[in-house]
Amino acid sequence: MAAGDGGDQLARRGLPAMAPGLAMAALQGAVAGDDGVVTVADVDWERFAPAFTIGRPSPLLGDLPEVVSALEQARTAEESHAEGGSRLKERLLALAPGERERAVLDLVRGHAAAVLGFSGMEGVESDRAFKELGFDSLTAVEFRNRLNADTGLRLPTTLVFDYPNARALAEHVRAGVLPDEGTSATPLIADLEKLEASLSTAEPDNAERMAIASRLQMLLAKLNGGEGGATEAESITQRLDEASDDDLFDFIENELS
Repeated sequence: MAAGDGGDQLARRGLPAMAPGLAMAALQGAVAGDDGVVTVADVDWERFAPAFTIGRPSPLLGDLPEVVSALEQARTAEESHAEGGSRLKERLLALAPGERERAVLDLVRGHAAAVLGFSGMEGVESDRAFKELGFDSLTAVEFRNRLNADTGLRLPTTLVFDYPNARALAEHVRAGVLPDEGTSATPLIADLEKLEASLSTAEPDNAERMAIASRLQMLLAKLNGGEGGATEAESITQRLDEASDDDLFDFIENELS
């Protein structure tokens, strides 16, 4: 039952398959005994306990010596992440700005692929939503832990829900590691980055896409030209409202490139 992907997923969560001889001996002991309920499992507590207790403490497991030790090790690891962040910062500073963006994106994609069991980061497309890749709460925790260790940051366990895809998360990580050149220089820029991240995962139909394009044109006109720009934007909006399908496609090609 646990062969293949199911067993691999359990092992990554800290529940490896038991050796057959040991498992059969445990089964014989359970059948021969008079306990009402017996549970036997081979648990990798260092992997299982932090993810299992991430939402809240567990009265079921909290007093087990192995769990206490595993959670203490996890806390110690969190405190030592600064060294990994320092190494990453040095490596990024040695790269050109464009190469830094690619390096952080590859880091995010690589760790995502590893926790999801993919053979390579090619399976994690930069603009594909995390929720479509198969993340759950446990893999999200492991993903967060890996990134924390490599970046020196204290990222939230909800990072795959807070950032829609690898590209958006990479931008956040890069700004955290290199805050002096973060992409969010002003609140307005930060809002634009959020909008860009949302647009990268949206799938609007033609009408909605044209409405979005029209609003963006109007905003750009206001930014560049005041009343004159606004008049031009209103003219564009009127043209869009009156346009046929062929006119809309011509507009996209000629005016919006």
